[in-house]
Amino acid sequence: MFGSLVHPQAQRCPSAAAAMTASLPSSEPLQTSQPRAPRQTPMFELVPYEKFRDTPAVRFFDITVATSNARDLVIHSGPAISPPDEEKTGAWQFYLHPHQEDNLLALHGGRTFYLVNLGWNYPYHIVRLETGGDILRIPPGTFHRSVSDPDGSVVLNQAVRQPGADVMREFRVYNSRRIPRLFATTFRTAPLPKLHGVRW
Repeated sequence: MFGSLVHPQAQRCPSAAAAMTASLPSSEPLQTSQPRAPRQTPMFELVPYEKFRDTPAVRFFDITVATSNARDLVIHSGPAISPPDEEKTGAWQFYLHPHQEDNLLALHGGRTFYLVNLGWNYPYHIVRLETGGDILRIPPGTFHRSVSDPDGSVVLNQAVRQPGADVMREFRVYNSRRIPRLFATTFRTAPLPKLHGVRW
């Protein structure tokens, strides 16, 4: 099943989150400091897994990520946006893990991910996760945010944390309005993102 997209804000989003709009007040200067993605960072991947049985009554999968050393369960009870938009302006906000690889699997419902990595040849992608679909592998150094379907979603993250990773730093929130290249990449005048499992 494909999700659908509409032209947003400044930044493009699924119809479930059409209210996600942002504006850039001319009175506020942009911050020039920004996290830098590695120049040769790997691309995100959609990773298949073994399905021993997949019937209406029984679904039996091997979803093991052998290198994972941390497990996170993220539950959205409705059309949640994570991280939430900036309250005052509606500007999009993102996570970026400097020392963590995410391996995300939708256990229930659907969730749409917005990925931006300034080290990729094409930096902006929108990826749809649905129950029973592939695992989304997001490499370190990638800005990402997600929007759940109206009925919510449950996603399991089999993370790979590098030695010395600090959880508080890994889950820092970045405001796109204060990061010029990130804002420019997701603004309405930027080239369209590449879509994976979604359509306009």
